[in-house]
Amino acid sequence: MPNRRITIILNSNQTKRITVLVPVPTSGDTEYNVKEHILLQARNKFLNRYLSVVYLWGGEELKDGEVLSDKEEEVLVSKGEAYIGPPKKQKRSDGKVGEVRVLANTSFVHEEAVKQLEAVAELEGVYAAVGMPDLHKGDRFPIGCAIAAKGIYPALIGSDIGCGISLYPLGTKPAHLTPEKLALRLRRLDEPWEGDARAWLKLYGIEKETEWDMESLGTVGGGNHFAEIVTVERIVDAEACESMGVSENHLYLLAHTGSRGLGASILRDYTRSNGNPYLTSDNPEFNVYLEQHNHTVLWAKANRDLLAHRIKNCIFRQIQEQREDEDANELVETKEEAETSRDPREDLGKILDVTHNSVRQCGYEVDGNMVDVWLHRKGAAPTDQGFVPCPGSRGDFSWILQPMGDGQSNAHSLAHGAGRLHARNAPNLRRGKVDELTTTSLGSCVICTDPDLLVQERPEAYKSVQAVVDDMEEGGIAEGVVVLRPYVTYKTSQERGK
Repeated sequence: MPNRRITIILNSNQTKRITVLVPVPTSGDTEYNVKEHILLQARNKFLNRYLSVVYLWGGEELKDGEVLSDKEEEVLVSKGEAYIGPPKKQKRSDGKVGEVRVLANTSFVHEEAVKQLEAVAELEGVYAAVGMPDLHKGDRFPIGCAIAAKGIYPALIGSDIGCGISLYPLGTKPAHLTPEKLALRLRRLDEPWEGDARAWLKLYGIEKETEWDMESLGTVGGGNHFAEIVTVERIVDAEACESMGVSENHLYLLAHTGSRGLGASILRDYTRSNGNPYLTSDNPEFNVYLEQHNHTVLWAKANRDLLAHRIKNCIFRQIQEQREDEDANELVETKEEAETSRDPREDLGKILDVTHNSVRQCGYEVDGNMVDVWLHRKGAAPTDQGFVPCPGSRGDFSWILQPMGDGQSNAHSLAHGAGRLHARNAPNLRRGKVDELTTTSLGSCVICTDPDLLVQERPEAYKSVQAVVDDMEEGGIAEGVVVLRPYVTYKTSQERGK
């Protein structure tokens, strides 16, 4: 049986690859299994006995008994997680390429991110691919962009469907409440909520039960997600702040989290046989996906609200138990109001809630004509829902913005934050002592017991949020309203490995 060289790439870490000889079975050979041979080689070389899936380049799964075509020179192996390699190049049936715009002048955008955006514009049915100032390279598709298309690409929305940021009031800032003292009050937020998760979801009209309801609802999650207590640094638009109820000498909570594994399970189901499926309205799966998407967006909103509810309880319960604390009297009024609420959401006083990973239908001008498009947002905030948060890194300021303009140039979207400057495994993020990263140059505290995450999320990993905001203001798509200063940032207090 003749042999051929094949490069095997680890799907979860594509810097790891090996080249092996794979026998080429003849047409009459029914006993030899190419997939099993590849997996055997991969398990031995990568020292991972759980590898069980072989992906062809583009995301199609190699099945038992199938042979590799002559064009296949590389394959990816996986433990069952979704394919995260580049999409398979497909020639558009209309021969056109969507418009590409990158709205960055001051803010740095890496050329690899632009290439990913250009590749998206070549996909079937895409009218426009617009990169925000926070645009940066993703695993397969760019992050910090809005894409207008005739149909829906689930992979462009990504795995964390419904991820977003909410802002809540916490009350007057006590004069003697330091970041260190406040940080001590944030406890057990990584653990499952002790309340009735299903009852909480029913407040949002969610009846469908999922495996993530009991374990994950009301938690932050990993990666770039956070719960950050902030205070007002500078008011730019006093009238706008008054309309939001934001004022100086008060504390607020920014909650950035999403669907906590639920969205990832949906994307995984839709990309098992095709790494980048395209769903048009005549596809039976179109409405099925849209229903699951909408449910997940609502679930993520409920997750942020419950997280805020838990954090308020962490703060105010201890104040109630320790009335003699000199900080207590200034905040106790908010606690008393919360106790009289029938609906536990009423005491949240939510100021804004913006989803930045989603798809929705809207009108968009294409070649001078207004058409209905499906606007995909992957790390992009909508401009039609009021004020928009734009957080910086954990050692930088955050902004609240007022959307401006007609939305055509920016696809009715704004940057969802500063955006990554360096990859998580960048060597320059490893310098210095890890324990020094729990405090920032702005005097805030960072709660993060995972040293790897602490390094990956250090301030230097992100772009300057001021440069991102400057680009949006200069482009006429947003105006700054208020600058928020970090006080305490919560990432995780769970011991690594648990």
